[in-house]
Amino acid sequence: MAIRKSKTPQSPTQRADQKRVDILKSAGKCFRKNGFHQTSMQEICTEVGLGPGAVYRYFTSKDAIIAAMAEDERRQARTMLSEFHDTDDLPQALSAITRAFAQRYAAISDAGLMTEIYAEGLRNKRVGAVIKKAETEWVDGLADMLRTAQERGQIDTALDAQQAALLLTAMWDGIVIRQAYTQEVPEGMLALFDDMLKRWLSTAAVSSKRVKPAPAPVPKKTPAAPQFDFAPDPEPEPDADKTPTQAETDLRQMSLI
Repeated sequence: MAIRKSKTPQSPTQRADQKRVDILKSAGKCFRKNGFHQTSMQEICTEVGLGPGAVYRYFTSKDAIIAAMAEDERRQARTMLSEFHDTDDLPQALSAITRAFAQRYAAISDAGLMTEIYAEGLRNKRVGAVIKKAETEWVDGLADMLRTAQERGQIDTALDAQQAALLLTAMWDGIVIRQAYTQEVPEGMLALFDDMLKRWLSTAAVSSKRVKPAPAPVPKKTPAAPQFDFAPDPEPEPDADKTPTQAETDLRQMSLI
């Protein structure tokens, strides 16, 4: 006789959370197939197997579903970031985050869907507001992580942590977008990214140390231009031993008259 295993009953909150997750997954499946604007709420209801009333109980509109998907993505990212906050090896932590993003969006449909969500945020104010809030929290958390590393002397203290966090986020987003056009995780690109981070942080750490300035070069002396004396040569003195000619004698006598 087979023994049926009883399931642990879920609380109302757990059931509600599960329904919410099911709706988001079904909506994502529809969005991947047809896009946001070509997908209707009825199609989402059919996919999840719930009536419109049940779906609208959790999400008042399709825009609310899109915004919730964006928020859930960033919430998972923030959770991952908190796990590495107190790391003693910042380059290794950033490398792990990079690979986690790459694996999360390894499927072309997932990378494309996230790209489409961000594009929708530029057109839809409600979705854009949610994405902006989530992005601000993410960048601030990453910047705080970089500042902690600065306090520990792991990276250059002169580095602008907020700007560095923005740059890293933009690079990670770029990897996600690029994966929308690839069939698998781009290992070569990830390895290059890791190497670039290590070089960047290593160079920054070295530049933060005080370096004794090199002495100023001594200017080379320019040789003085030769001086030329253009004074007329002195007239030669008459030779006392020389016997004057008859013409010279006659001139001297004439000068005495």
